[in-house]
Amino acid sequence: MTFRVPSPAFALVVLATSLMPTQLAAQGFPARPLNLVVTVTAGGSIDAVARLIAADLGPALGQPVLVVNRPGAGGNVAGESVARAAPDGHTLMISSSSTLTVNPHVYKSVPFDSVKSFTPIVMPARLNLILAVHPRHAVSTVKEFVDLLKAQPGNLKYGSSGNGTNPQLAGILFGMQTSTSALHVPFSGIAPALNALLAGQVDYMFDSATSVPHVHAGKVKALAVVGPARLPSLPSVPTLGELGFPDMTMVNGFYAVVSTAGAPADVVTRLNTEIVRIMRQPTVMDRVSAMGLVNTTSTPEQLGQAISDDLRRLGPIIRDAKISVQ
Repeated sequence: MTFRVPSPAFALVVLATSLMPTQLAAQGFPARPLNLVVTVTAGGSIDAVARLIAADLGPALGQPVLVVNRPGAGGNVAGESVARAAPDGHTLMISSSSTLTVNPHVYKSVPFDSVKSFTPIVMPARLNLILAVHPRHAVSTVKEFVDLLKAQPGNLKYGSSGNGTNPQLAGILFGMQTSTSALHVPFSGIAPALNALLAGQVDYMFDSATSVPHVHAGKVKALAVVGPARLPSLPSVPTLGELGFPDMTMVNGFYAVVSTAGAPADVVTRLNTEIVRIMRQPTVMDRVSAMGLVNTTSTPEQLGQAISDDLRRLGPIIRDAKISVQ
């Protein structure tokens, strides 16, 4: 039996054919407007970051990027809609990491797999939670606040952006580490939770720094920063690590932009490149910093690893705390 060596021309045809799907995906994207699904209501920092991205990403891609708020069940409602979307990169989701890393541990049923249902795009920012207290309470330090909680066990209320979110997890972990208790009041996003704090409907919350302007206005008190470093916008506010609670940094979390599983690799690369470019613009960085967030653009692989790491790391903490959502 004899074998013929393919001619160079034949080899080029085979190579070109093998590249066609990738090239066609790149040339055909985007074919229509994109939906950027937000896991919370309008007004919070996740929504604000989404709108910063959408305002620039649309012109860069030549198609509108529509911000679609789908709050509910700690992000599960939004997550399910994106997990079931066409795997072509036209549907994106921006969420707090808790949707992907906490929900699987606290909900009896989650309508997606945090790793298998999504394609990671980019981590645009990290959270830097702050302990914010209503000014009616005559406290100015964490120690004084802990004493207040101990004097009224279970009577004070703390708000959060929803069941199973990082702010709720922070509230529970803080209670565990200080041997205090309070009533959790979940809201459908950080904005309504902050509004409740401003109105005095809740006594405190772990806020994703959207309360910073209200701190400066004297409408809320910032007692501590949960992250590893002080906020430039609140330089006199200590970290909980400085005060003897270093483990609290574990619940800070991050923001994640993902698409549906199976999105074409070249589309993922283009989306990552454009969003990284947007987030690195000085004006955007200033606005992100003003929200109390840390700009931490990433590769898709780095985001995927961060999701997997937090899924594994937070599981034991959540089980020990017996956190669950019916």
